[in-house]
Amino acid sequence: MPGLVSSVQRFDRTSRLPDDVWNILCANAARANLILPHAEKVFNIQKFVPGIDSNEQLWLVYTKPGTTSITFILSSTEGAMGKYPIFIVPTIPLSELTPELLEDSMEAFCDALLSEPGFRKQRVFSIFSVDVVARAFACAWKKLAEIEQEKEPYYDAIFTRCSSGTFIPAVTKEDGAIERHAVAQDASKIATMCHDFAATSPPFILSKEQAAKEADLMIANEQVWVLEMQDSDGELDIATIVAVTRKSADVAAITKVFTPTKWGRRGCAERLVRHVCNELLQTYKTVVLYVGVENPARRVYARVGFKGLTEGSPLDDEVEHWVEIGFDHAKVELGHW
Repeated sequence: MPGLVSSVQRFDRTSRLPDDVWNILCANAARANLILPHAEKVFNIQKFVPGIDSNEQLWLVYTKPGTTSITFILSSTEGAMGKYPIFIVPTIPLSELTPELLEDSMEAFCDALLSEPGFRKQRVFSIFSVDVVARAFACAWKKLAEIEQEKEPYYDAIFTRCSSGTFIPAVTKEDGAIERHAVAQDASKIATMCHDFAATSPPFILSKEQAAKEADLMIANEQVWVLEMQDSDGELDIATIVAVTRKSADVAAITKVFTPTKWGRRGCAERLVRHVCNELLQTYKTVVLYVGVENPARRVYARVGFKGLTEGSPLDDEVEHWVEIGFDHAKVELGHW
């Protein structure tokens, strides 16, 4: 693909990200939540998370030829639990994503990855982005890397936001329930919930050992909240967890919500999500999350104040359709996120 790589700049942990890239990530902090908080951790701007000290931290920046306008940022990075999917963030309005721009930019990204010294195409196990971007990348990757995509997306989701202007408070229930940050003594129960949550999201399942590691990391970094309630025997139990693992200056993301079957249909998830959002909005301008298009939890998040999740709600500049497209299991090495 002569001429395509010239539109792509590469950066890693040693070369760092230049100011113009940081600035555009920050200007698009909500949509860039998949990339920005991790980049900040890698470069020690935030508290460093153990386990992301590998050299496999790569960012590619696409600038439309003949301009200085950054239009896409791609990350191929890894965290404490393993390699992340390829994430791509568009930094221009989605209405400007023409078929020609999508084809040229995604082929340029694919060519740059395949030209990267030491990069193995098995590393690209999935792509997660706005639907038109993810599909364009998958098409280009099939063409250049000769790896087919899986028939069905791994994740078909709505990206949504909640702010102080949309947040819906509720009357506090006096039932003895407690919302709090998880502590070390909760690790075993949270590990079980992490394991069970992952089991609902194939192929990204966790062994019990991996789930315990994830629970320990989240607790150590104060990234998980619990709703504690009394069970039928009068014993306190964790009824729901909410994880908040990606934060930048103005944006925080809810990344995991799980309620065991035992505590289902009691409003536990809505209660804890509302509490966590209320706490986060004291510090952050926006709380974001992804929720499956067919996930009944959409109604829960809508009642808390997340936009665009009720029946017939249109997508707009702040509510977007994202998909994760996986590649042939026999030819890739799965990571986890």
